[in-house]
Amino acid sequence: MTKKMGQAYNAIEKNILLLSLTTMVIVAFTQVVMRYVFNNSLSWSEEFLRYLFIWFSWIGVSAGLKDNEHLRVELLSTSFIKRGFLKSNEILQIIVSLIWLATTLIVVYYGYQVVSSQMNLKVVTPAMRIPVWIGYLSVPVCSLIVGIRLITDILGCVKKIFGKSDNKSEVTI
Repeated sequence: MTKKMGQAYNAIEKNILLLSLTTMVIVAFTQVVMRYVFNNSLSWSEEFLRYLFIWFSWIGVSAGLKDNEHLRVELLSTSFIKRGFLKSNEILQIIVSLIWLATTLIVVYYGYQVVSSQMNLKVVTPAMRIPVWIGYLSVPVCSLIVGIRLITDILGCVKKIFGKSDNKSEVTI
């Protein structure tokens, strides 16, 4: 994957998050106005907001990983570096990323299982009458994207360790 493709994906992801957040605010505001001003509510808004929020949250996991904004405890890495067990934080970051990647791949696998079973059952949502699997699909799809980001992070750390990291060829998704 080239750097331009990574940048294009980042821009698309950012725009999707912005559009979905804006849509959630508009629909929620409209629902409040409809309910309290006109004494009539939208039958589909709660369901729509729920599914949009699910997708928003899972895409946000990927965006947070891109900017390294996930919460974590750095006590372990700090103490290992102080005591001389590690020269840099990259080795521990690789270990943590590998554990996270393994967990992510398990989530992708079982998420796909759930989506395929929902597709076979042909369950639809009560208000909007859309297939339920569309909401469940966010789990394996976004976990796969997180897995790709983790792999690029691991490769970046390996390049740093071996001193082969040059900013021109480094790919960031």
